[in-house]
Amino acid sequence: MNEKELLKNLIDEPKTPTVSEWVYEVEAFLHDTNNISKESNDLINKIKIHGDILNFCENLVALLRQLYKKKYNVISIPPIAKRNQIFVAMMFSKETSSTYKDVYKPIIQALNYTAMRIDEKQFNGSIIGEITAEITDSIALIADLTGNRGGVYYEAGIARGLQLCKHPIKLILTCRRDFFDTERVHFDVSGDNIILYENDSDLKNKLSMRLQAILGKENNT
Repeated sequence: MNEKELLKNLIDEPKTPTVSEWVYEVEAFLHDTNNISKESNDLINKIKIHGDILNFCENLVALLRQLYKKKYNVISIPPIAKRNQIFVAMMFSKETSSTYKDVYKPIIQALNYTAMRIDEKQFNGSIIGEITAEITDSIALIADLTGNRGGVYYEAGIARGLQLCKHPIKLILTCRRDFFDTERVHFDVSGDNIILYENDSDLKNKLSMRLQAILGKENNT
């Protein structure tokens, strides 16, 4: 068994085959993996002397569970396979089609990145699975909040969750100023540094500067 399996076995089968043999196995494991602590050492010595008459074994198992959680219950983020990809989340409509075609896509391409919008991809199976996979594989996500579409907030939420798990994805929020002023965006993101733009030309300038600043730092890390 490997280290993880050994620890799980000690947790799942305490006092097996006997209390004395089990506690010596725990002690050996903690020493061999450099995880012995004063608290665990004290419990081990008490079990050696008194057995489990005061539930010392339960306390030791609790420490082993904490150790397992610390070492192995960590979300592992897969490596980014498409470091040159930027995911674009936005409302799909005639009103916004030119913004994607004339602003988002060319600016991203001008910086030598590939623009990914899920409606441009051919795939079989779950769209949610494809969205999650493509966002996870992207170095940045641009979420245009104009229109307050639930799908855009959902996709931005995936990026935010990945960031909490130490994924290097960058999240950039944008919104057309007239929509922001009259309709407002969701309260949870209203305080973020949103790029507010008057028109496509204004967005080109502001987005280009933001991407160069953010991705420049990424390329220097």
